[in-house]
Amino acid sequence: MVRALAALTFASVVSVAAAEAPAPVVSGDLGAKLDHYLTASSYTGAAFVAKDGKIVLMKGYGLADREAKRPWGPDTLVSIGSITKQFTAAAILKLETEGKLKVEDPITKFFKDVPEDKRGITLHMLLTHTAGLDSDFARDYDPVGRDEYVKRIFASKLRSAPGGEHFYANSGYSLLAAVVEIASGQPYETYLREHLFLPAGMKETGYKAPKWDASRVPAGYLDGNRWGTMLEKPWAPDGPFWALRGNGGIESTLSDLWAWSRALDGDTVLNAAERKKLFTPYVKEGPGADSSYAYGWAVFTTPWNTKLVAHDGGNGVFSADFRRYVDDGIVVITGSNDSTSKAFKVSGPLGRIAHGEDISAEPKEAATLKPLGDSPHATLVKKFVETFNKHDLDAMHAFRAANMISRPGGPTDAQRDEVTQRMWGDFGTLTIVGLISEDDESMTVRVKPANAPPARFGFLFTPDNKLGGLRIEGD
Repeated sequence: MVRALAALTFASVVSVAAAEAPAPVVSGDLGAKLDHYLTASSYTGAAFVAKDGKIVLMKGYGLADREAKRPWGPDTLVSIGSITKQFTAAAILKLETEGKLKVEDPITKFFKDVPEDKRGITLHMLLTHTAGLDSDFARDYDPVGRDEYVKRIFASKLRSAPGGEHFYANSGYSLLAAVVEIASGQPYETYLREHLFLPAGMKETGYKAPKWDASRVPAGYLDGNRWGTMLEKPWAPDGPFWALRGNGGIESTLSDLWAWSRALDGDTVLNAAERKKLFTPYVKEGPGADSSYAYGWAVFTTPWNTKLVAHDGGNGVFSADFRRYVDDGIVVITGSNDSTSKAFKVSGPLGRIAHGEDISAEPKEAATLKPLGDSPHATLVKKFVETFNKHDLDAMHAFRAANMISRPGGPTDAQRDEVTQRMWGDFGTLTIVGLISEDDESMTVRVKPANAPPARFGFLFTPDNKLGGLRIEGD
């Protein structure tokens, strides 16, 4: 699950004494196996695993603040990023139960002066990322209010016709947050707190309403350098600006997220009909994707042929992952403050261990990077990066013709051009940092874009050493 996700910070927090901190949990043989995996992997962050309704692991690893020598604990705040989207989706469904809207409603019901090309957009399309919108219309900390952000969305050119292709768009969930406010008559965070969080027993989840003790706030680290805490970034007085509101930015704890998971197993916040809508896989997450998007959740089939609903989040520094193996009775929640120790990298193995597999620990990526070398695969990767950095479509066309294959049913040349141009805008130029892993058919390389945090590029090769695919994971 790879997504372009938002940063998570606060302008100010009223510091009060925290409630009694929960003790770490490492329960039984399974808890010991999970704990050993995370320790041996040099994981930095918080981790939670429950099986059959019982907590087997809830613990922090490494330092939440290196300068202050403050360790991660089970009550350290977790910056959940785009996991926020499921709360926005649940708020829309809650408002539907109150008779204040329907997911089939067009956005013209809530906004005036909607331009003609966007009048067909429905709430369902926003929830499933099929509205045709671009992802972002400001940076996370740009001081853009609700009305201005809505205006920018309406003034934009659509990527595709409403109801067509899936394209993950943060802006759609910001628009949904505005709908929550308009339909409920309450501020977005207030509605979530009163109608979702407190009924679920979540007292420490939100933007500004919880009054966290500052000693529980982790500092983020980007490639080993201090990026800062959520207290140090600019926000509006009532929460994040609207490029982030509704699609990211919420802070929570392991205990609160576990309470939310349990609430979704019953009628505490949503009835059965609305929960079914929340988890229905409506649209594939791209051509050939092995997952489908529901409402603020992605739906997968596990290697053992059961259902997994999950969502991750992050901003290149903080990361989080929330996985519910619904047929297996397993819940995994992770959150990290270290760009080299991503939450989603350990949550999959934790789920597999909880399922009964033996998984070996993985060393930190930064310690295992190797030079790329001069193998035929490495030469092709270097040639791809060299061509990409020219920002010239003619050069890319020539590279594709000589070095790439086209699969039946795959993207057209025009679609490839569109993706390439979007990558140029997102990344700028690319610098190869080192080799992460390789085998006879693939090579994964750590890359530093000029305009974005480091990323992992996974190249797939054909037997005749042509490029058969490219997978990009934000890092």
